Amino acid sequence: MSSKSVALSKTTVQSENAGNTNEDSTSPDFIYGGPFIKVDKPDPFFDTATPINLLLQGTFKKSFAYYSLKERLPIILTKIIDYLSREGSKIKSTHKANDEDIRGFIQYITKLKNDLVTNKKYDLLTVDTPEANRWNEWIKESESPYYFTNTWVFSECYVYRRLREGCELSKSLQNFDPFDAQKEQALMSSFEPKCVVADKLVTMLPTGDKEKRKSDFITLLKICLWSNKCDLSLSVGEPVSLSGGNTTKSQTEVVAPVIDPFQMVIDLKDKLLADDSAKVADQVIAKAENMAKTIEGPPPQPSSKKGSPTGSTRGSPVPSPAELEDGVEQPKVPCPAKMTVPQAAIFDIVCDNSAYELYTDLCLAHFLVSQKIVQKVRFHVKKIPWFVSDVTPRDFKYLIQQCKNATYKREVPSQPNPESAEGADDSPRVVSADNLRAVAQQWQQYVNDGTFLVQCDDFWTSPHVYKDMKKYDYNVYRKLQFAVAVLFKGDLNYRKLLGEKNWNPTTGFETALQGFIPAPVIALRTVKADLICGLPKGKYEQLTKVDEKWMQSGDYGLIQFCPKSEPLKADEKPCPDYGDSCFGTVCPTHADL
Repeated sequence: MSSKSVALSKTTVQSENAGNTNEDSTSPDFIYGGPFIKVDKPDPFFDTATPINLLLQGTFKKSFAYYSLKERLPIILTKIIDYLSREGSKIKSTHKANDEDIRGFIQYITKLKNDLVTNKKYDLLTVDTPEANRWNEWIKESESPYYFTNTWVFSECYVYRRLREGCELSKSLQNFDPFDAQKEQALMSSFEPKCVVADKLVTMLPTGDKEKRKSDFITLLKICLWSNKCDLSLSVGEPVSLSGGNTTKSQTEVVAPVIDPFQMVIDLKDKLLADDSAKVADQVIAKAENMAKTIEGPPPQPSSKKGSPTGSTRGSPVPSPAELEDGVEQPKVPCPAKMTVPQAAIFDIVCDNSAYELYTDLCLAHFLVSQKIVQKVRFHVKKIPWFVSDVTPRDFKYLIQQCKNATYKREVPSQPNPESAEGADDSPRVVSADNLRAVAQQWQQYVNDGTFLVQCDDFWTSPHVYKDMKKYDYNVYRKLQFAVAVLFKGDLNYRKLLGEKNWNPTTGFETALQGFIPAPVIALRTVKADLICGLPKGKYEQLTKVDEKWMQSGDYGLIQFCPKSEPLKADEKPCPDYGDSCFGTVCPTHADL
């Protein structure tokens, strides 16, 4: 066999092996002209953790990315198959589906799972929609369109997008959420902490002392942070206990103590590795006040000529020129593409998990509005089921509905305290849903009147990191520029903020954002993946010495803040509502800006 033939054979083997997770690189290969000739296969995997400054991929076998693709995601897919098999009758009844629909979806997921575990090349999406076509372009542009050798975030997002396609291909299952039952269970099992938080929240809502406002703001940020422990993706769909453990039979024989999230904030103080909460409170309040003054603008000035424009209009800082028709001046409408000041002081929350975590996000939003820090809060959620427990518009609506109708009540005997003074009050603690129902009723009103806005742009279910947002969805980036600040919740958002890059742990948060500053950026995240930034020198090494997998547990938290933002300028691009044509006074008023 010629050396040229051997080289060609090796090239062929290498090409074929790129999509194969077989770790035995010494097994014999049958090569034409020389059966049983041993060929060394190039192994795409490395028996190391992800090196510093490289992107997270499944090629590093000691990384959480590898474990997630090899173990977690296949288990999540298997559980969906089990759910479809076990609850097929219920699903058919709810969605007017038939046996063929259920069977077809199971077969679709089975192939997806097999392709994942064997590191096949991505299949293109077959549904014909603009969003699916964009996905196909991104797949074609990938340097290595395989599950383990592409970036971890791309492969994970691709799996969940494919799950959605499985529903889209079936007419009867287009509204089916494979994670619906798990999310509902998580919601129903967290009523007690929701009641406890509601009881405290109502004492935070009245305006008053500025120091108390700051303290309450910080407390609610930390409540929002630790609620991120409830991640069904990390637990592969298993219920997560806020107390950090599972209830055993022996524990149920006695009255369980009240689950108090405010006590959690105190207990987990040493687990908070970066805490910019005081900076967040100070600078968000200051920026919101300045923005409100700018929005209000100077009072209208009397015109110098009859029929001429009357100067600046409140709420319309950059109005289009008024035109006279039949002697009547037309109202000035701020064009979204030309506005340099929003119409209201807005705070953005890019949501993560539904159920209890979403509930705490709503509590923070309620506080910000009630304290008149901002006028509106925009919740950015996922358009489709995503990463098991991520919020969809339906989840948002369902949470408020369930809280409005909550009937929870539990009486907990007081625990004897030997240090208490004689005669101290030892009456039982009653946890009830009275305040929970009241705040949820207010949230419904906020949704109805536009104070709370729920938005679900396609970008949030794309595989792209946030430093590339301008490139892939400029309109979402510009929308964020109108915010006082943008709060990003959870681990997936954190990975995208850091560009899915394994930074040196001491790298500053602003540096790690790589220019992504549409508005001041806040990140709240319990650590569930092996990338991080902003740690004090030596902290990473100290924690790793105690537990090599501390970054996968969700036991540690971060509150990080970058106060910088890109100035909002009049845009040269056309308004996304109408394209190249300006429709003047019939343009939407854009109350969401």
